[in-house]
Amino acid sequence: MAFFLTFLIEASPYQDQSKITALQAQAEEMGKSNIDSVLLLLKMAENLASPKTLENVQAESEWVKAKTYYALKDYVKSQQYSLTAIQKATNTQNYEVLAKAYNLMGVLEKRNGDLSLAEAHYRKSLENRQMLSDSAGMAKTLQNIANIFRDTGATDSAFIYYQRSIDIKQELKDTVSLGITITNLGVYYSEIGRYEKAIEKYNEANVFHEKTNYQKGIANNFNNIGNCYNNMGFFKLALNFYLKSLVIYRSLEDVKANEASTLHNIGLLYKRLSDLQLALEYFDKSLAIYESLDSEIDKAQVYLSMADVYLLQNSPGEALEYLKLSEEIYTDRNRTRDLAMVQHGYGIAYKQLNEYDKAKAYYQESILRKEELKDSDALGQTYNSLAIANYDTKEYAEALRNYQKAYDIGKELKLPSLIRRSLLGLSEVNQALGRSSKAYDYRLQYEVVKDSLDNVEKASQLAEIREIYESEKKDKQISQLELENEVVNAKSEANAALAQKEAANKLVFIVLAIALFVLVLIFYFYFRQRLVLTKLKINEEKESRNKEVNQLMIQQQTKTLEAMVEGQEQERKRIAKELHDHFGSLMATVKVNLTTVAANKQITPESEQQMQHLAKLVDQACIDIRSLSHSMHVGISEAFGLVPALKDLTNSISQSGKIQVSFHSSNCAEKLDSTIEITAYRVIQELVSNVLKHAKATKLTIQLTCLEDIINIIVEDNGRGFDADFLMKNSQGMGLKSLQERITELHGEFEVDSRPEKGTTVIIDLPISIEQTLLKV
Repeated sequence: MAFFLTFLIEASPYQDQSKITALQAQAEEMGKSNIDSVLLLLKMAENLASPKTLENVQAESEWVKAKTYYALKDYVKSQQYSLTAIQKATNTQNYEVLAKAYNLMGVLEKRNGDLSLAEAHYRKSLENRQMLSDSAGMAKTLQNIANIFRDTGATDSAFIYYQRSIDIKQELKDTVSLGITITNLGVYYSEIGRYEKAIEKYNEANVFHEKTNYQKGIANNFNNIGNCYNNMGFFKLALNFYLKSLVIYRSLEDVKANEASTLHNIGLLYKRLSDLQLALEYFDKSLAIYESLDSEIDKAQVYLSMADVYLLQNSPGEALEYLKLSEEIYTDRNRTRDLAMVQHGYGIAYKQLNEYDKAKAYYQESILRKEELKDSDALGQTYNSLAIANYDTKEYAEALRNYQKAYDIGKELKLPSLIRRSLLGLSEVNQALGRSSKAYDYRLQYEVVKDSLDNVEKASQLAEIREIYESEKKDKQISQLELENEVVNAKSEANAALAQKEAANKLVFIVLAIALFVLVLIFYFYFRQRLVLTKLKINEEKESRNKEVNQLMIQQQTKTLEAMVEGQEQERKRIAKELHDHFGSLMATVKVNLTTVAANKQITPESEQQMQHLAKLVDQACIDIRSLSHSMHVGISEAFGLVPALKDLTNSISQSGKIQVSFHSSNCAEKLDSTIEITAYRVIQELVSNVLKHAKATKLTIQLTCLEDIINIIVEDNGRGFDADFLMKNSQGMGLKSLQERITELHGEFEVDSRPEKGTTVIIDLPISIEQTLLKV
């Protein structure tokens, strides 16, 4: 067959133009169903062309190839053939091919993300449409330019071009195309936040689509209306319209991408409603379709949504997998805005993994991108996330700066949710820094904003109920009117009038009821807020008084303990002196008398042995009395001082063989005030006693350093250790906690560093000048 066709072409090379046009039309109609046949038909058309018309025929054939490969989603070849078509059409001044090829180039460049180049191509297309006086083509191109302005944020220009497109289509009475342009105008209103106006336009577009039974357009608008209600917080209505669009898409062919988009929207809705498992199910369905279509950008969007869900489930491992997949696609397509979102997601994931350095690095990268894009809303959210990471790592100064930046953005853009999160963070950071007054002020502001948002949410819920009621009412009215129109048109009009009157009455009643309810809510929350503030102030005053009372009790307890210790010291000295002076001399007298008796020659050998035994017992009693006197005299010799006493203490402990003790002193040659020496000795003695009783240590080190105005004491062991923070907070006895209170009362410093199975180190700084200490007290 191919041989026969070639023979015919070669046999008659100069066929008329109508044959060429028919072949090209047949190729264009065949489209993507059989690319080989399309190329063959176009080759036949070129072979039929005369030398004068060949380049013009080639231009038209190149355009058909570009269009066909675009339908096949081979965008690289589509662009190549479009450029060739433009080149040849420029040479032959084929304005129609130029208009269509430039328009397709605009579509391709927009898809690649180069909106500036896309606009330039659309404007070239518009110039050629104007040369042809092609009103329908001009309306289409004006719509495409409006879409570019909408995507770049030039909303005023977008509106102007949409309106010009609509005006032309209304003159042409092009119902299908008019509905599409009105839909795009609805998208414009949606993107500038005028959702009610957008819904109005989508419904208006559907009127035209219903006239032409354009089901895909109707489904698209149902999906768009669902997006609007979702953004307005009317989630039930949003779900209702998403499901309506899904039913239509599933009844049509070749709209899988639209079906996948709607499934993705439903997943986002369930994510917003915190039904995360159901959200993942819809995301999986959407992803399966996009994978079958090989739609990379759409897949990346679903990957990012799934990562968000896993982050909400605190599953950072799974989230990182999907973030990586989306990042690869967005990087390949140079999607800067989307990459900023991915980096924010990375930051959240690594924070959940407690890898704070990575988290903060990704937050910083996201901030840089968002600043370049001037995406202030998203920038504020990232500053808040970075501030949370700073707070968790106790970088309080950085946390304050970042929370403040987020707060400033929230105030500038009037974003209550961002302001609320920032105020709560500022309160927590100031509380951590001990700035109770500032923390309290920020907390009060947070409560005010929170109550305001709660009121808005309740009002939104009421508005949604009203909207559902109105929507259902309108549906019922439409059904009723259609039924009545089939019977009698006059009766239908009467019933419609009656229904309108009833609707007006009901609307007035509903509005009054809502107004009354809102007024009650305002009064309720006002007095509730006043009550909360009063309670907060009372609790703060009560807490302050309790704190003062506790402080006084601690000081009194410490002074009592000091008085008790001082009394014990005096009593020890008195008993020790009594033992040494009285009982020592008494035993010495007894020994002298025994010696005198033993010297008597009349004593029998047996009596002499008894005398010698008694003398030994008296010697042992003297030794015991001296030892007891020494131990009760606090171990510190008034002649030699603290260092010798501590050396004597460590030697006596080491001789037991149960623990290895080492003592080091530095710059402590001079004798100190006896009160300071006794205090230091007793502190070290108490710490050593704790080690021997509890630590199960094999090594003990005591270090004493005398500086200009303080004594530094370090007692360190290799024992079993303990949770120092817990013990210091929860101890009810008179051990470390009372020792700490005593040191603090003397204006010293007390620090414990201990972990289970890691040993214990106690560091104490005592002021040397007791007069200065007493003056401070």
